[in-house]
Amino acid sequence: MSLFGRIIDRILVGRFKDKTRHRLCTHLRTIGLNVQVSERGLHEEGISGGLIGTSLGLLEVHESPIQWINMLEHPASRYASTTFTNVYVVPDHRVRSGGYLELRSTRQRNASVYGRVIDLYWTANFVGTRVIAAPNEEWDEDMEENLLDRLNNDTPLKESLIRLNEDIMVRSVPNFWCWAISSGSYQESGLGQESRRTAPSREQWECYEMIARHLLESGQERQGLEDAEVEKETEPEPSEDENQPDSESTDHSD
Repeated sequence: MSLFGRIIDRILVGRFKDKTRHRLCTHLRTIGLNVQVSERGLHEEGISGGLIGTSLGLLEVHESPIQWINMLEHPASRYASTTFTNVYVVPDHRVRSGGYLELRSTRQRNASVYGRVIDLYWTANFVGTRVIAAPNEEWDEDMEENLLDRLNNDTPLKESLIRLNEDIMVRSVPNFWCWAISSGSYQESGLGQESRRTAPSREQWECYEMIARHLLESGQERQGLEDAEVEKETEPEPSEDENQPDSESTDHSD
């Protein structure tokens, strides 16, 4: 192919990718979300949640704990067509450096492979050395346990994920102080053919928001307990004079 042909091909492919992002935005609006297409080149396009792919740009979400949607493209190979993944970004200042925390949902079946799904449980894995540059940057292990407890005890969330046949991965992204939620990938057939569903349903979106709230509220709950303990410790103790009986009133009674 000539140089001119490669340039034209790149322009056409770029337009197709941009339409893919706009189609996602349009669908999200039909399910009631306040979302808009962001300009290209933003720093947050580097949030991939551990997935390998090229960002096609961001969608900015309003009135939701999920602030960004990063659309990743996974190039075609010899055995697979081009696929795309939506990464849902949840900002959180508690995310620390020195490694990353990864949470995964796993569906449990009553048989080894093809059995019926009877339960879903979450597991956590910290990858890194937990090396810290300052004491206030240390990962809170109690927060990790609290996250697992909240997710594993959320029965409506588990039932929805089982019904939707969803496998979720959540990963902390220290460089951007956020969490990245992802759920599989989808595939588009081509420029002139009808594509598969490229956006989550309303029920899927509600599941992602429930997960995002657990990520954020687990830290708030922990902080509330710590504040209550500090307040209890700082309560003034009764003085010795208050504990002693009033001698004058005792003598008067006698």
